[in-house]
Formats: sequence, C-alpha cells, structure tokens
Amino acid sequence: MSSLDELLLTDIKHSSDFMQASGSGDISLVSGLDNVTDALLRRLVTEPGAFIHRPEYGVGIKRFQNAPGTLATKRELATRITKNFESDPRVESVLGVTVINDDYTPEKFTIIVRVKIIGYGERAMTFTPFGELP
Repeated sequence: MSSLDELLLTDIKHSSDFMQASGSGDISLVSGLDNVTDALLRRLVTEPGAFIHRPEYGVGIKRFQNAPGTLATKRELATRITKNFESDPRVESVLGVTVINDDYTPEKFTIIVRVKIIGYGERAMTFTPFGELP
C-alpha cells in the first residue's frame, strides 16, 4: 500500500448498506481514493443527527428525493454537500456541485461534485443515490 493510500485511510467495503465479504470470507476492505468516494457517499445518504456523537455529520439526501428541482432546492443541497464534504479531513475543498434532474423520473437525480482530494488534486465524483437515470 502506498503512503498516499495510507493518508486516505482504509475502511470496510459497503455495498447497498451491507458489508461485503472477500473471496476468503473475511470482510472486504477499501483503501485510497475508493475509500474517500465511499465515505463521501455515506455522508451524502446519512441523515444529520443519526450519530449522536457527530450531530452535523450527514447531508440527508433523502430529504431531497421528490423535491422540486428549483434553483433554491439545488442551492440548499449544494450548500449541505459542500459543508459536509469539506468537514472530511481528506477533502481540501469542494470546487462545485451540479444536480441533474430528470423531468420524467423526479425521484432520481445525479449529483456531480468536483472536489480537491489531498494528494490527488481535483476529481469529479458522480453520485446517483436513488439509482441510475434511464
């Protein structure tokens, strides 16, 4: 494992809110940039206040499912994402948030977040928290 991967840490690999088993039967781990991406997805889907010891942790994306795709709604979501993602010590800054709505499936949307990750520079991360758009 490189020193950059060590800086970005290692954690348990999750899939659909369950831990994944490795081929040997152990719990699978994820490191480096993949770990940061997974951790930011967890922040996105976690409801604020879900962790009593970290009341500010979580964006609460479910609150935005089926919400009107207005500019005000997108700005609120972008503000929550920026604040929450920048509180992760591996994220230097959030450079931009884009929310793409589909008029035919308002319950599904795509979020593209441009982040500056320590040691990796700028990355565009795409999240579809409620499934892929058709």
